[in-house]
Formats: sequence, C-alpha cells, structure tokens
Amino acid sequence: MTVPNTPRLLNLDILRLISALMVLAFHYGFRMRISGEGGGLGFPELAPFAMWFDAGLLIFFAISGYVIAMSAEGRSAYDFAAGRFARLWPTFIACATITAVVLSMWHVPTLDPPTVRQWLAHAVIISRGLGQPFLDGAYWTIAYEIIFYFWVFVLIAIGLFDRGWRVLVLAWLALSVANETLIGSGAVQKLLITEYSGYFAFGLTLYKTQRDWSPANLCVLALAACWATVTPFLTEPDFVEMYGLVRNVEGLALIGPVSLGIMAICATAPSLRISPALAIGLGGLTYPLYLLHQNIGYAVFARFGTEQNRWLVAFVLVALLLLVSLAIARTIEPRARRAIVRAAGHIKEGWGRLRQRTA
Repeated sequence: MTVPNTPRLLNLDILRLISALMVLAFHYGFRMRISGEGGGLGFPELAPFAMWFDAGLLIFFAISGYVIAMSAEGRSAYDFAAGRFARLWPTFIACATITAVVLSMWHVPTLDPPTVRQWLAHAVIISRGLGQPFLDGAYWTIAYEIIFYFWVFVLIAIGLFDRGWRVLVLAWLALSVANETLIGSGAVQKLLITEYSGYFAFGLTLYKTQRDWSPANLCVLALAACWATVTPFLTEPDFVEMYGLVRNVEGLALIGPVSLGIMAICATAPSLRISPALAIGLGGLTYPLYLLHQNIGYAVFARFGTEQNRWLVAFVLVALLLLVSLAIARTIEPRARRAIVRAAGHIKEGWGRLRQRTA
C-alpha cells in the first residue's frame, strides 16, 4: 500500500491490524467450535465476546471506502487500476499458495482437500468466477473489495468520480435499500455490494467531507451511516442459520454506529504518538494476516490441538502467522508492487508513443 501522505492515516494503519485481529478472534474464539472446522476445538470462554468481532469486517469496509477515495484522487483510471493490482495481487497469490500447501498437508474437517485447478483459479483472485471455491473462507470480502475498486475505476474513467460522486453515492444507497427490502436480487446484491454499501459509502463520503464540510456532503454522510446501521439486521438471518444463535437486538443496533464511529475517529483525530515506520509496518501485516489466518488456523488446531494445549497452540499459531505476514509484507509485497508499477509505467509510456506515431 502507498505510504500515507498525512500522519492521520497512521491511526488507520493501527485500526486495520486491530480489525484483522478481531476477525481472527471471531473465527478462532467463536466460529471454530460451532462449525467443527478446528476438529471440535474452540474457546467457549471467549465466545460471548468473540461472536461480536465480525464487526472487524465492517470497519475494514469503511476504511476501504476512505482510503480508496484518497488513493483515486487526481489519478487516471489506468494508474488507479495498476496501483490496486500491484497492491493486491502478489500478496494474494503468495498467501493462496501457502494456504494450498498447508491444507494439502493438514486436513480441515468439513473441507475438501485443495486441487491444482482450484489453486490455479485463484490467479484471478475471484476464483468462484471460474467455478472453483475459495481456498479460504475470508476471501469473499476481497471479492467485494475488488468489485468496489472496479466501480471506482469505471467512474474515474468516465470522469464522474470527482464531480458527480454525491449523486452516484445517493443512487447506490437507494438501489441498495430497494434491493434489500423489495427486489431481493442476488446478482444485484453481489454486483453493487448492497448489503455492505453503507460502509464503503460512509468511508468514501467521510474523505470527501473532510475536504469540503458542506451541508450536502454531511447529508450524504448521514444517509450512508443510517444504511450502514441497518446492515447487521440484514445479515443476521445468515448468522442465525449458520451458527444457530440469536444475538440481542441492542448489540446489533450498536455494531454499525460503533464501527463507523471508531473508523471516523481514527481517520479525523490527530495521529497517535507512534513511530510512522512502526505504524505503517503494523498496518502492512494486515492484508497477509487476514488472507492466511482462517483455514490455516483451523488446520493447525485440527492437527495439533487438544483441550489441554489449545491456548499454547493459539499463541504459537498467531505468532507464526504474524511472522509470516511480516516476511511477506517486507519482501514479496514491496518488490512485486514496485515491479508491477514499473512495468505498468513502461506500458503506459509505450502506448503513449504509439498513439503519437499513429496520430
């Protein structure tokens, strides 16, 4: 990821890592025991708290809206797409490969062993588009991120991302409400991320509002926050069906506002007194940690865990995941990103020269 130009983004780097750890705690501390994916192990003493930590995903989506709005500003559609590809693809391929190797050695209960065809399909990241299941359950959120990037790319390309963004965000929210309450189209839900659009829209609008504290911008921000507050109620039936547990209404009503509030504070408050290099380094762990933790964690618990040693296994597992994430963030990700950006620059220059010669 591009190094932030403002120290305020250091807060978001820290928040990104905290959000990833929240999702990790949700999977190990709550989901694993119910789903049986960890071989029957779990942490029931954490479950009453961990079951709410899927809020980390909501924070991720809001951060994404904010950061993408910032990263798209003043860039061409080509430069935006090249930057996003360079940021996502190399780390994703590295983590998908590691996951495939681990799952081939250590079986996860309830999951089929990975195949070469399944692994190869991840070259396009959204492997389901090629008829192959994700190697890790966490990848579905990356698919939503890519869909969001695609729409931002389109809007930049047609020149509407800067001058027409308010109308577009309002239309997006209106379509989301219509689809989730009246239409019920699964295709529209996926294509426009209608369940979670409030979070992406809130982050995007917050960035725009920081640049211009106009009544119109504040109105769009408030509408995005209102729709985001509804999201946990929209997704709760799936939660109940999957886990057989009904969470209380008060908690569901608080998830959205608390997630948005934390993200907004981190984005707008003065930076924490922390070394920029340390904050950026911690933020850099987030993406590989998120991609690696779920099914690899289940495989490790199923293979090595017992009721007696589960806490030790958890400690060692998280430490190893952080170390591997650090290695990827320090080596594979920056080198591959620079190479891709450099290659994209050469292609752009070559295309420009070709157009001049043919003009």
